[in-house]
Amino acid sequence: MKLPCWDSSYPDRRVLKAEVESMVQAIVEALLQEVPESEIAGIYLKGSAKKEWDSPLDYVPELSDVDVHVLFRDESVLSARVGTVEQALRLQGAMEAKYRCRQPDPVHVPRPQIIVLNRLMADEDFVPSPPETIEVLHGKPYPKLDLSNPDRIRSIDCKRLLEEEQHIAAWPLRIIDKPCRYLWEGLRGLVWQVSPIGPRVAHLLGAITEEAWSGNRTHIIRRLQALGENELADDYVRFYLAGWGYFLSGYADTEAGRLAFLSGVNVIRRGVQIARSWQAEHSTEKG
Repeated sequence: MKLPCWDSSYPDRRVLKAEVESMVQAIVEALLQEVPESEIAGIYLKGSAKKEWDSPLDYVPELSDVDVHVLFRDESVLSARVGTVEQALRLQGAMEAKYRCRQPDPVHVPRPQIIVLNRLMADEDFVPSPPETIEVLHGKPYPKLDLSNPDRIRSIDCKRLLEEEQHIAAWPLRIIDKPCRYLWEGLRGLVWQVSPIGPRVAHLLGAITEEAWSGNRTHIIRRLQALGENELADDYVRFYLAGWGYFLSGYADTEAGRLAFLSGVNVIRRGVQIARSWQAEHSTEKG
């Protein structure tokens, strides 16, 4: 499948980038307003919002995350400052107000995803992102990626891919009652599972760790095509292009929403198959 160009049928990417940057600034300001600066060790931007957008596949408004990681001084800060609904809503309201002040009539409202980095780092399988994919918004440097054992990272990628199978089994009953605009809820629940499939598969199939995890989706799709995974690449493309169609229709084109959902599930299914093959091959080698 030919990759799409960012032409006049899409909103100007410079406008979308400016709106993303406004949301990022709003998040940082709201956090530092509600939590004393001394209690936040670091705030970081990562993911598709940080990477270059070479094609419409690299960012889909309101579907793609604005992925912000926050490292608190310690867990006690988290519970003390944002541990209640009232505190969380106050921070969320401040974030929205600051964004609206910067962008009173936006093309889109970037969708933030705030992740507590303390909790990620407590997971023994946590693998930091490559440094070139991280922007330090406040505080100390992001945790360093250890590339001394790429097979360990591939094993973690395999494990994560295999874990996705349980989600597939749950989706029929979770999507059956989501007609019209409610379909968005299901699609939103799927996107965080689909997004990392490409890098994980490319990594299992031999891509260098930094190559697999540093590139944007345009790069990853080309990598999958080069690796012979054309069907997976096509489903990956369809997921994001149908997501664009759904957004551009004002969420009225539910057929586009359904196509996006099915394509995303197909991406996950293929990811699971590849992980099984990789696991079987490497189990044989160890045996």
